[in-house]
Amino acid sequence: MRDRVHHDQVCNRKGARRRTVLLSAASMLALAAGPALAKENMEAETAEAAESLQLPPLVVTASPLASPLDELAVPVTVIARDEILASSAATIGGLLKDEPGISESAFAPGASRPIIRGLDNTRVRIQENGIGAGDVSAVSEDHGIPIDPYSAERVEVIRGPAVLRYGSEAMGGVVNVINSRIPKAMPKGGFEAEASLAYDSVSTGRRAGGMAKASAGNVVWHGDGFVRKAEDYRIPGAASRQSESWLESSGIAGGASLLVGNGEVDGHVGASIAYYDSKYGIPAPGDPANPVHIDMNQTKLQLGSDLEFAGGILSGMSLSGGYSDYTHGEVDAAGVTGSRFDNEAWEGRAEFLHRAIGPFTGAIGVQFQRRDISAEGEGGELLAPSKTAAIAAFIFEEMPLAGDELKLQLGGRIENVDVSGRALDYSVPLAPFDYPVSRHFTPGSVSAGLVFNPVEKWVFGLTAQHVERAPDALELFSKGPHEATETFEVGDPTLGKEKALSFEANMRRLGDDYSIEAAIFHTSFKDFIYKRLTGETCDDDFDSCTPHGAGTELNQVFFTQEDATFRGFEARGSVTLARFGTARAGITGQFDMVRATLDTGGNVPRIPPMRAGAGIFYEDVQVWGRFGFLHAFGQDRLSANETETGSHTDLKAEIRYRLPDAAAGAAAYEIAIIGENLLDHDMRTHSSFKKNDVLQPGRNVRLVMTARF
Repeated sequence: MRDRVHHDQVCNRKGARRRTVLLSAASMLALAAGPALAKENMEAETAEAAESLQLPPLVVTASPLASPLDELAVPVTVIARDEILASSAATIGGLLKDEPGISESAFAPGASRPIIRGLDNTRVRIQENGIGAGDVSAVSEDHGIPIDPYSAERVEVIRGPAVLRYGSEAMGGVVNVINSRIPKAMPKGGFEAEASLAYDSVSTGRRAGGMAKASAGNVVWHGDGFVRKAEDYRIPGAASRQSESWLESSGIAGGASLLVGNGEVDGHVGASIAYYDSKYGIPAPGDPANPVHIDMNQTKLQLGSDLEFAGGILSGMSLSGGYSDYTHGEVDAAGVTGSRFDNEAWEGRAEFLHRAIGPFTGAIGVQFQRRDISAEGEGGELLAPSKTAAIAAFIFEEMPLAGDELKLQLGGRIENVDVSGRALDYSVPLAPFDYPVSRHFTPGSVSAGLVFNPVEKWVFGLTAQHVERAPDALELFSKGPHEATETFEVGDPTLGKEKALSFEANMRRLGDDYSIEAAIFHTSFKDFIYKRLTGETCDDDFDSCTPHGAGTELNQVFFTQEDATFRGFEARGSVTLARFGTARAGITGQFDMVRATLDTGGNVPRIPPMRAGAGIFYEDVQVWGRFGFLHAFGQDRLSANETETGSHTDLKAEIRYRLPDAAAGAAAYEIAIIGENLLDHDMRTHSSFKKNDVLQPGRNVRLVMTARF
């Protein structure tokens, strides 16, 4: 745990004078572009702003040992605060969609989950400060994640051995949204604050928000809030707008921590409470005369404690927990709620870091999760009340094999999962009935990674994982219509564990003049669970489904289990071509692709297309700019009953100006202007259930103003 805390935080707890360097917009956005670029900016600005202060490399949560980016077996994608503020995304999926290897479900402006290397929903865990989101966004693509990007200080996408700390549902990756609602350090001078305003031309979108930290003795208080509103957005090539693409959301949160430090034990103990409210339209409704919108809210309580111990076998301990009360209704034009989902979720974690035991340093822990979903109206027809409970033990260990040049990272997890609900028996097509089912699973997972640093700045990683996942309640017990997605979904209560064997090789060059990251991966799934379009159509009950009935409204979907293979490649890099005093300019590039096939023949549905991009950048302490494109190739590798998606190019430009220099200790004011889809291209997201009917936003100009005190 001691390695997890930044230098200035440790000094503050021990009563030393705290010196904080605020990074410029250039460094913060460079962090999102690549760790090497970020590292170079951090070093340059820190040297100018405070010669006596040397900040350590960026520390991330991917490892319980909080290793720097260049000491991990698998690269971690990090989106920093300035990049979050510049983005027009109102969802976590929208925020991450242009990162190599990551796309989005893109169902609606208020509902979009990340898709990591072609894996989505129950294989990608969304969490806030290490605790699950407590929502039902994995149940259906129209269900939003009740975490607005604005609340995040940074977002990390974690893959590799460390994901086993969080759950088997993280087999595709973990998206960790990190904020300071449970403060871990004193604010500079006893008070820090930020206020931000943003405007989007494409949707007349407005966002305002602020956050502040204040201290009183050893207690630090935090508060934040935001409000966001957008009209139906304009689509390319015309003055028309995408119907039912509006959004209204808001949130408020508060928290406090007691900082402790006596030389023997240092750390914090704290809690936070947050309320989130969102209303958003469902584009291209099945019945245009009676559109449906989502009315969602969540109250969330989180507890957190990180303690460091100066002596003994334990170097640290982390205790955290959360409770979430979530509900959303699907409301028609008359204000009638046709479907409602309620979800109560509890989660607790305890992680103990130990000093060297023989050659190993690492952490062991336990985790408990419980989720109760109930639904009413049409939601009750889709999914009767279900309960999921899981308890798990996990371990993460690290050992050197050849000094600092080569080390081994190991992870393991064993779970006990119980899922109960009501399933549909459709063996007699014209007389289906539901019945209670209770299933028990014991998934076990192991992983290993090698990190090789042969020379300074170069890192090579090799990982292997065997991960098992219990089927989700939705996959087991779905049994009815879902109007928002225009599907009639039927689960399979006999589904078994899903198993994946993954291998990845990656390399990183973290340099001052150029940087590169590249990874190649291969995953073999046994009993892969996916939504299979049958080609039949239904109305609101199983009797109406063709060929026995005459349904026409909803596409029938069966949850099916088959072996599958995923493989792919992703890369990005940057090169500095010229320097002008403290400024520099250069080029960037990125590429990603994933190929997913069923072993029996055919393609896995809704797999994102191959993409390639390039750009130029200029950065200085106060001025930062970039201009570039990301091209998505057409997707013609289709599953049964899928349709082809054409190519498109998203041309973007951005410039930021900050005054005065934040490192001088004065208030920092920043203005950013961002252009998106400047070519006004028709853009459709292949992984979206709505892609045939819904275009993504047209040309947009975004203005962001931020003040930090």
